[in-house]
Amino acid sequence: MLLVICPNLGIDRILRVENFHAAKVQRSQSVIVQPGGKGSNVARVFRQLGGDVALIGFVGRGNARAVAEPLRRMGIQADLIPAFDGESRTCTIVCDETGSHPTVINEESPPIDKAAEDRLWEKVRRWVPRCEGVLTTGSLSTGLPVDFYARILDYARSRRKITSIDAAGEVLRVGLMVHPDFIKPNMEEFAKLTGRSITPAVFPLAPHTALTFGKAGAVLIHEGKCLYGAPPRLFDTNPIGAGDAFAATYLRYLLNRRPARECLRFAIAAAASDSSTLRPGLIDISQFRSLAARVELRFL
Repeated sequence: MLLVICPNLGIDRILRVENFHAAKVQRSQSVIVQPGGKGSNVARVFRQLGGDVALIGFVGRGNARAVAEPLRRMGIQADLIPAFDGESRTCTIVCDETGSHPTVINEESPPIDKAAEDRLWEKVRRWVPRCEGVLTTGSLSTGLPVDFYARILDYARSRRKITSIDAAGEVLRVGLMVHPDFIKPNMEEFAKLTGRSITPAVFPLAPHTALTFGKAGAVLIHEGKCLYGAPPRLFDTNPIGAGDAFAATYLRYLLNRRPARECLRFAIAAAASDSSTLRPGLIDISQFRSLAARVELRFL
């Protein structure tokens, strides 16, 4: 089982708009609404790949069931915490089939209740003994300290769990100090991370460090070697969530004790398949298998 901690959950509203232009009145051709946030995306893909997964995070009291129930129907153990009045945030994704990158507008969640952090910790302590791996992912809710993920990972690591983090900025930097097993920054996140006054020779990379470059593929730094792979086919339907599909798939195979190169191969295939769908955090299993067989890897 994988335990996913993603405090800042919400609702994704995905609009398909042909020839989208800002500052114009336009109509959408379709609307999809689903649970959102990086943790929801990871949990869906991990579950599609046959893994058991539990998801912990905060939701608003006004629409908590709208986030939890669709995930539970997929077999995800969504153990969510109503942590503020009103509704969970909505993230609007406008997709244009002409191939332009989607426009994304992320709302901010209200500050969480004073007791919410303690309640989340109670759930972490309840779930960690039942899982093999722990992933902390996404932005922090307003009111959580910058070392929130680091403390969770340190707790899980002390209990011999495989630990991982997918975050950015100071949250990722602090998280690295407790030596997670897997990280997945994109190129921009990694550039900001290494731009600090820490020299590359002493920068605490994880044993499995995957750097993702969008359509250009990904690089895995593992055991002193640098392995590169690119997707065998590119899709433009909706790349939002592809990084989450990558993380979910890498961890699925890592928890199954598969070699790192296989984890990378399957992760690249899942990210490509996710980009072919309008829904973030959804892959086509048959397509995924076909893509994985055609991913070529080479050492740099």
